[in-house]
Amino acid sequence: MRTLTAWTRAHPFAMDVVLACALALPLVPFALFDGSMRSDAAYQIVIFVPLAWRRTAPVASFAAVAVLLAGQLVLTDVPLYGDVALLFSLYAIAAYGPVWARRAGLGVGLLGAVLSTIDWYRVSPDVNEIATVVMMSLVVLAPWAFGAYLRTRRDYVAGLEERARQLERDAAQQAQIAAAAERARIAREMHDVVAHSLSVIVVQADGALYASRTRPEVATETLETISRTSRQSLAEMRRLLGLLRDEDDSGDGATSRAPMPTAADVPTLIEQVRESGLDVRIEAHGDPRRVDTASGLTVYRVVQEALTNTLKHAGPDVRARVQLTVAGDHVLVRVEDDGGSRGLPAGPAGASAGASAVPAVATTVPPGGHGIRGIRERIAIHDGTVEAGPLSGGGFRVEAHIPYGPEAK
Repeated sequence: MRTLTAWTRAHPFAMDVVLACALALPLVPFALFDGSMRSDAAYQIVIFVPLAWRRTAPVASFAAVAVLLAGQLVLTDVPLYGDVALLFSLYAIAAYGPVWARRAGLGVGLLGAVLSTIDWYRVSPDVNEIATVVMMSLVVLAPWAFGAYLRTRRDYVAGLEERARQLERDAAQQAQIAAAAERARIAREMHDVVAHSLSVIVVQADGALYASRTRPEVATETLETISRTSRQSLAEMRRLLGLLRDEDDSGDGATSRAPMPTAADVPTLIEQVRESGLDVRIEAHGDPRRVDTASGLTVYRVVQEALTNTLKHAGPDVRARVQLTVAGDHVLVRVEDDGGSRGLPAGPAGASAGASAVPAVATTVPPGGHGIRGIRERIAIHDGTVEAGPLSGGGFRVEAHIPYGPEAK
């Protein structure tokens, strides 16, 4: 049945031709062999011919049938078998015709019911003409209403199919947006890890190169710091790459499941940066453990990126200060540096008090990049604000306000 229905919808004209032929077939013997009924049978066959276009051209088909039936009222005063063509035409005009044609078709059908009653039963005094008109009107209304119902149902199904296609398109678009957002998030994480770790490694390597000529024992300690930083960076890189896998690698499962850094890990980050030779101190107010995981990761990355920029672009003898304040509904992160000597070579005495014995060497990294933009993207996710720019007396400041929710217990 599904195959037949699909073929019928794909070939409407062929099916309507078959219908017209099937309706006209009983009249063929009378048209060929019965002399008394030949003309009437032939005329009725002609009435059925327009039904072959009842779906492909419903308005023209209905008009032709209506004109031929109007001619029947002139030629004869008795009902004919060919009158059933009106029922099929009414169904077709209601199911496939435009709005104006549907209304006009119903009006023509009701008018035909009245005229046919007058023509067929005017000579019969025992016939109740009002009852007959009502009966004929119901006969006309039934196929028209059935066609209108099927048209409404067809439009409803088509609307559901279009809605399903739209939902499918929306789902595919949302999947693309989510994939793009996830790629951007992973790209930010990769940038933060690589930029910070490599900056520390470059600073330490430059310091070790300098110290190897005068103080070999310091160079050894610096190489140990480089090794430790590299291992930590490698572990974090493996964890980030684990996010891209469909399944956890059995060999690195523990690494893939390592927790993301939070606001409570900022002091540890400060110690790591201080070991690289940067004189940095922290002022913390409030309990960073109150900050939720997502906002805490943003806090950590903002501090990490700001200190990385200081390592890359500030000169020797630079001093940095990190202020971390956990307020009632947001975290204030302020990272400032005094600019140092801005590119002047560092000597042994250049190390600041409290810093590592390895001198801080300025790196010649070209300006620009994705650091500040990455910070702005992270802050935008939480509807926070960030300001970054040089200070009037020299140096650079990054200040961010990051809203947060309570950490789930």
